[in-house]
Amino acid sequence: MKKEKLFANSSYKKFFISSTAASFGDLFDMFAVMTLFTYVWHANSLWITLIPVAYALPSILLSQAAGNLADRYDKVQLMFLSELVRLLFTCLLFFTNEPLLALGVLMLRSMSSVMKVPAQLSYVREVVKEDQLMQASTLQNIMFQVAKVAGPFLGAAALTITTPKACILVNAAACMISIGVLFSLKKAGKNIQGQAARSSHQAKETYSNGWKIVFQHSLLLRVVILFHLSYFVVMLVDAQISIFLRDVLPHHPEMLGWLLSGIGLGALATGVYLNRKKQVHHPFRLLSLGLLLFGGALFFISCFNPAVMSRYFILIAAPIGGGGVGLNLLLFNYIVQT
Repeated sequence: MKKEKLFANSSYKKFFISSTAASFGDLFDMFAVMTLFTYVWHANSLWITLIPVAYALPSILLSQAAGNLADRYDKVQLMFLSELVRLLFTCLLFFTNEPLLALGVLMLRSMSSVMKVPAQLSYVREVVKEDQLMQASTLQNIMFQVAKVAGPFLGAAALTITTPKACILVNAAACMISIGVLFSLKKAGKNIQGQAARSSHQAKETYSNGWKIVFQHSLLLRVVILFHLSYFVVMLVDAQISIFLRDVLPHHPEMLGWLLSGIGLGALATGVYLNRKKQVHHPFRLLSLGLLLFGGALFFISCFNPAVMSRYFILIAAPIGGGGVGLNLLLFNYIVQT
C-alpha cells in the first residue's frame, strides 16, 4: 500500500502551522527582550542572568502538573488557552519599561506556556501514526530552527528602522495567528475513553505514576536529567552571550542577531539530516554528542580576542553549537514520544 503523507493529515497540518507561528514569534520576542535588557536598559549581568530563570523556572516547577493536565483534558483547548494567555502577557510586556517588571511578566508568561508543551506532545502522539512520529518530530524541530535562524536575523534587520518594543508586537501577531489556527482545529476524537478513565484518577496518584515511569526506565531517566541540565546551560548562555558581545564588540549590536541565527542554522542542518532517518538506534549516544558539540562551541567562543581576530571569527562557532542544541531538543522529544 502507498504510504500516506504526513501532511495529508489535516489535523497535524493545522497543528504544524500553529506551532510554527508560535515558534517564530517566541524567538523574535526573545531577541527583542535580550536587546532591551542589554543595549536599551543597559542591565548588568545579574539582571541578564535572571532572564533564563524567568523562562525556565516555571517549566521546572510545573512541568509534571502540566503533563497531568494534558492527560486529563482536551489538548487543543489547553494549547488554545495557553496561546491566549501568552498573547495577553506579551501585550503587557510591550508596555513595560523596567527590568524588574519585565522579568515578572516574562515569568508569568512562561507559566502560561508550560502546559502547551506536554499538550503538543500528547496531541502529536494521538493524531500521527507510529511510523511517522520521527518525521513529525524532526519537521517540528526543523521549523523551530528555521524560526531560530529567521527570527533573530530579521530582528537584527528590523532594529535598523525600528525599536525592540516593535519586535515584541511581532510576537503578539504570531500569537494571534496561532490562536486563529487552533480555534479552527477540531477536537481530536481519539482516546476519549482513555482520557475519561485517566480523569477519574486522583491527581496525586497520577503524579506519582508519572515519576514511576521515569525511574523505571533508565534511558528515560538519564535523558530527562541530561536534557534539563543542558537546557539550563543553553538558556544561561543565550542570555549571557549578549553581555559578552556588548563587552568585546560594543559597537556591533547586530552581532547578537547573527550569532543566534548561526546557532539556528546549525540546529536546522541537524534536523534535516535526522529527518531522513526512519529510526534512531542509539539516541543516548547522539544526545551526548550534542552536549560535546555545544561545549566545544563555547570553548571556541571563549578564545575570541577582538584585538587580533575579526569579529566574524566568532560566528564560526555558532553552527557547531546549534548542531548540539538541535540534537538535544530533537532526540529528547523523540525519546519521550516513543
